[in-house]
Amino acid sequence: MAAPTKSEGLTMVEVSPSNSDSTTAAAAVIGSSALLKAYETRQHSLTRKEAIREHWKSIAWCFYMFFTCIMYGFDSLAGGVVIGITEFRKDFGYPFEGDYVVDANWQLGFMAATLGGIVGGGLLTGILIHKYGRKICILSAYIINTGGIFLQYFATTPAHFFGGKILTGLPLGVFATVAPSYSSEMAPLSIRGAVTAGINFAIVLGQLIGYGVQRQTASFNDSRQYKILFATQWGYVVVGLLILPFLPESPYWLMSHGKHEEARATITKLHAPSYDVDGHLAQVHDSLARMNADNESQGTMAECFTRENLRRTLVSTFIFFIQNASGSVWVIGYMSYFMQLGGMTPARSFDTTVGMSGLMVVGNMFGWLFIEWFGRRGTALYGAATLTVTLFLIGILGVINKPGAIWGQVAFMAIWGFVYQGTIGAAAWVISSENSTSRLRSPTQSLATVMNGLSSCIWSFSLPYAINPDQGNLQGKIAFIFGAVMAASCVFIFFFVPETKGRTWIEIDELYKRGVPAWRWKTAKVSLVVDSADETSRTEKKQFEE
Repeated sequence: MAAPTKSEGLTMVEVSPSNSDSTTAAAAVIGSSALLKAYETRQHSLTRKEAIREHWKSIAWCFYMFFTCIMYGFDSLAGGVVIGITEFRKDFGYPFEGDYVVDANWQLGFMAATLGGIVGGGLLTGILIHKYGRKICILSAYIINTGGIFLQYFATTPAHFFGGKILTGLPLGVFATVAPSYSSEMAPLSIRGAVTAGINFAIVLGQLIGYGVQRQTASFNDSRQYKILFATQWGYVVVGLLILPFLPESPYWLMSHGKHEEARATITKLHAPSYDVDGHLAQVHDSLARMNADNESQGTMAECFTRENLRRTLVSTFIFFIQNASGSVWVIGYMSYFMQLGGMTPARSFDTTVGMSGLMVVGNMFGWLFIEWFGRRGTALYGAATLTVTLFLIGILGVINKPGAIWGQVAFMAIWGFVYQGTIGAAAWVISSENSTSRLRSPTQSLATVMNGLSSCIWSFSLPYAINPDQGNLQGKIAFIFGAVMAASCVFIFFFVPETKGRTWIEIDELYKRGVPAWRWKTAKVSLVVDSADETSRTEKKQFEE
């Protein structure tokens, strides 16, 4: 039993495990105020239904963030599926073996423009959100996005379309950075994982809407086949701008900028009169200040790479590398095109794609349950292992040169879609937002967006050359590459990704501070005690007697 120590003005008592099993993580007793302890105890005790009833207004604003991510899903899909639209290939490609093909260099350019925009948007948001907050960032994103949609709609050359993709890519980086951090800060503890995972649901829903629009415009025999796909996005902008003025800023951002009264007013406005506003403020302050010598100001991007935060930054960012390495760029972005290369008619490939996208939406709904049932770590680990097996099976079927093999690949791609959306697709957003400190949540999410974009670039640069019939023509055999990378990713998840289910920000900070291994977080015990002489004395006495 370690002796009591003083840390940051709080009484800390380290408690050894009750047995000699070295695999059990050490428990921790954290000193706190009576106000904070009462608030955190109540948050732990709330059922999901009670949490929704108490925090429904905050959750409603999380839905607005989901709305921005519907546009993210719609736009990111539109840039890929247009390659499968005949009229687009006629207008921006060249004849090849009785059909039309868009040059692989331009395919690469279109994807690189979007991903470059995402990276740039993520970096800029990490800088600008510190000074201006989320509302200004979202407003700027909508304005830039409007111009990008305009340029895509009226494009007559691949160069024009390339410019439009850059402009629409920047807002995607903004939305991907703002939405997860905002949702994780506003959602109550008992449903924080499910709410944050809703971001991926919104992205998938946007993709499904995009596929639906694409299917409905397939009957046109002119440029409307693809232009309507872009024009639809103006509707998202209009709705988003109408609601934006009413968006409340997160109390975490307000307090990190010294706006304590505004934070109090926001919390009061979002809850019933009987709500424990002082306890909520105490938690926000402690989350911001505990790891930084009582300084609650927002941290910088450079702090994400300090020795104390590097492990957390690695977990929060690398999970998006794993997400992209699972084959999502290939399956989601090139699904229709891949099926046409395999011999399906365009209409049949579109129908199959819409059906598989709907299955992905259902899979993501299951992800809300998986996140809470199996935890963040379990969902990511089991999902990654299942995806590895599925990808190898798709690759094996790609080697078989028989007419029915393409349907076997489609069947396993459907399984892949369900598993991906229910596991690593949903869990990545939760893991990313929960493993950073409260002070560094926005900068860390900015870096996660950059990793998301850069890792997508790896596959986007190589896929056109790998699967195009006039290039590598790998078709389904590309799945072997994704499967091998996913096998290595399973090892990373096991050793580095901890279980944060049911943990408050203060508890997560403490477990990271103590260096508890990722695979021991689930059994680690963390308790709050009131930091007063009498209460601490009694707590210490009890712990020593044990």
